[in-house]
Amino acid sequence: MVETLRTDVLVIGGGAAGANAALCAGRSGARVTLLVKGLLGKSGCSIFASHVPFHDASTEQRGKDRLRYSVRYYNHYLTDQDHVRRMGAYMRTEFYDELERLGVYWRRTADGRLLASDNRVPIMVAHKQGASGIVIMDRRRRQILGSGIPVYEECAATSLLQDESGRVVGVIVLDSKDGRIFAILAKAVVLATGHSDYLASRSTATREQSADGIAMALRAGAEVANLEIQWWHISDMLKPRTWMRMHLYPNPLLGTKETSRLYNGDGDVFFEQATHNPGSSAPYVDQIRRLSREVENGKANWDGGFYSGYDHIPADVIHAYQRQSKIWRKLGLDVQHDRLECGITWHMRQGGVNVEPDTMRTSVEGLYAAGGIGAHYLGGLGPVSYDGKIAGIAAADEARGRPEPAVPKAALAAEENRLLSFLRVGGDGPRPITLKLKIRDVLWRLGYVKNARKLEVALDELLALREDLPRLRLESASRRWNTGWGDALDAVSMLDACEATVRSAQLRKESRGPFYREDYPFVDNENWLCRLVLRRVGEDWEHSIQPIATPYLPPENAREPFFETDY
Repeated sequence: MVETLRTDVLVIGGGAAGANAALCAGRSGARVTLLVKGLLGKSGCSIFASHVPFHDASTEQRGKDRLRYSVRYYNHYLTDQDHVRRMGAYMRTEFYDELERLGVYWRRTADGRLLASDNRVPIMVAHKQGASGIVIMDRRRRQILGSGIPVYEECAATSLLQDESGRVVGVIVLDSKDGRIFAILAKAVVLATGHSDYLASRSTATREQSADGIAMALRAGAEVANLEIQWWHISDMLKPRTWMRMHLYPNPLLGTKETSRLYNGDGDVFFEQATHNPGSSAPYVDQIRRLSREVENGKANWDGGFYSGYDHIPADVIHAYQRQSKIWRKLGLDVQHDRLECGITWHMRQGGVNVEPDTMRTSVEGLYAAGGIGAHYLGGLGPVSYDGKIAGIAAADEARGRPEPAVPKAALAAEENRLLSFLRVGGDGPRPITLKLKIRDVLWRLGYVKNARKLEVALDELLALREDLPRLRLESASRRWNTGWGDALDAVSMLDACEATVRSAQLRKESRGPFYREDYPFVDNENWLCRLVLRRVGEDWEHSIQPIATPYLPPENAREPFFETDY
């Protein structure tokens, strides 16, 4: 019999969204349990945050600039504009003050006002460039551990539990440390598993981000939306491969107005933020469009052949404001004179589980989604913290009026049997890590430039790889720290999420933001300014279109060429 624990609100995910959801649910009077596949505050997306947007509304123009950036440049109009305004107010009035009480300090003026960067779109930093997430999540970890909230680390959620009506009533868990399988029953569940983008051969995600949240939501019948709107980095180190997420930051070195440059194979500059995209705090969409032209002209490749560096910046500025200069020395390089070869990497996505942005409810009763796993806003430490607050409070409110759920014995037994079925050795099947590498290769080869034929091929390859699941073999049948067992479960989640991503891309007949279809090279605001919603029903898929309102900032044009637009 599977051991069963009980709580009011179960939060799955230990990043900024999950941590704040757990804290806010607890403050609302709920019993809370936090489940983390990796380590609380030490894995996932949040630790990679470099800066935090400052939603300045001190003047009418400042407010318009911030809204324009969040809606147009950051979310390509695929966001709820009322949510953006609510989130901005939260960050101005709560977020920074709360973190300061935890020991994360911000620059302030003599009269106590927050002092942001001197940009048209101001930002805040908790530490040197690229390290704000580490500082903030360290404080969140301490706060959670000191709150008395039970935390289960290195424990993977494998399946959402549902009662006979389809309501989510908990989750099955595999403890990686000892192989124990147990269940946590809850009156409400919050998914906060992040962007889940360890799905391509080059990715900025950490190993545990194998799309478990998206896959579990799909299997429970929840809606997902806009999964194809996938962001890329282009200025990440090509070699060594283990340092692919060592980002050569395209924005100004924080504290200065100096920016890195990107050079094609001929040594010509093709992107410098100060010249091509001044004032933006996330110019990645513009960068990859410009790189695609260099690739098309034979002056760069997606996996190399172009370079980035700081050799045009005075040495004292680099060493004072670029934290990576020490790392360059370990590679035997001089940050003042050398340039590094770059390659593109998958970064984060705008789409995810479809939610009501005012409550973070999903389309399945009892289930909420907060942060990067949602389909309503791209992410960032402040915005996902706001999501966590809303989801935690809403889940606690719902739990207050719910009876204790009954144990779904049949579902528990079925999931236990599924998990144990992968714990096998022998046979001639592939190892799970081999299957994971093949899945990531399919999405990598699909790449940035998409068309109908490439999408069809990618989907066929993913469906063929599913046939390997019953044949997977492990090197050991031990239940303790069996990474092969975990890889087998990851592969299932990855296939589910990747199939949904490709199917969504097939349906969107336009190009937008970081999503480029060369057979539909126009931004089409008449037909595709929408949430493209998918839902899996058994072995079949259903889709629908949910138009997105633009009450405060509508796009100027109904249709425009993709490479001529700035968002």
